[in-house]
Amino acid sequence: MAGANSNIQISDLDFNSIKSNFTTYLQGQDTFKDYNFEGSAMSVLLDVLAYNTQYNAYYLNMVANEMFLDSAIQRASVISQAKVLNYTPKSAIAPTAEVNIIFTGVTNSSLTLPAYTPLLSSAIDGVNYNFLTVDTKTINTSGGTATFNNVQIKQGSLGNYSYTVNSTTNPTYTFEIPDGTIDTSTLQVIVQQSSTNNSIDIYKLATNALELNGTSKVYFLQESLNGNYQIYFGDDVLGKKLTDGNIITVSYISTEGTSAVGANSFQMMSSISGYYPSQVVSVLPATQGSDKESITSIKFQAPKSYAAQGRAVTKNDYITAIQQNNLGFPVDSVSVWGGE
Repeated sequence: MAGANSNIQISDLDFNSIKSNFTTYLQGQDTFKDYNFEGSAMSVLLDVLAYNTQYNAYYLNMVANEMFLDSAIQRASVISQAKVLNYTPKSAIAPTAEVNIIFTGVTNSSLTLPAYTPLLSSAIDGVNYNFLTVDTKTINTSGGTATFNNVQIKQGSLGNYSYTVNSTTNPTYTFEIPDGTIDTSTLQVIVQQSSTNNSIDIYKLATNALELNGTSKVYFLQESLNGNYQIYFGDDVLGKKLTDGNIITVSYISTEGTSAVGANSFQMMSSISGYYPSQVVSVLPATQGSDKESITSIKFQAPKSYAAQGRAVTKNDYITAIQQNNLGFPVDSVSVWGGE
């Protein structure tokens, strides 16, 4: 029986080779040397062993692949590796248009156009898309006319969620936004002191840890392993820590990405202060939209973002900064030159 393992080829991982290696091994044993391995129940047992071996070999090979950014194919694995490089994959970006909105017959001395006022685009390939105003604007009326010029509108619908801080059930202060179509560039985070204290603070996205201290009112953003985005907060060293009973309210625009690019005619879907616009004039068609960042893009961009370290000094730093823009501009080529 000595040397019975000498003919086994452990590098052969396809089913037939594994089964053949098992047969060769058993034929070298005194107990099984006279067996008919093809015509007996032993063949079924070898099939099971070969299947189990191939299954485990494939599984372990895939586990090893998913441990590295270059070879990973699952988005969760790519996100996890990109997180080590301090890279947050870009969300979908809502296409943005500009319009002038004109009201006539206004008797009020001023008129306010609230943020998230809904508009509807003309059809693109048979589909009408919802748009929302981005900011709140107030203007004085003149001769009964109120004209809101260069109003920025983004494609999408309003989304919002509220969370109550509880360090017992959520000690990491991490809150998931269950919406895969969020445009994170529109995300607004407000923290209310408690249900009995209406005092609020507006928290901003943390972009540079070197600028933070224990009182910085910031939140951090990451993509979770299931593809949704999460926000989390500081620890009184890097960013202000939340306290139990705080109420977190997030609002954002949920977009369909590039689908509405090119929309160039709009109508407002609600009144403001009882007035409907007499005219909505398109200034700029909907552009700048993009879909959620792909796995291929994350693999390409994450190492370059880490290498640049947020600098804008060398030529490659500028190339990386432009390629990673969050405005949705498509970039085909980049030219950078010094001032010397």
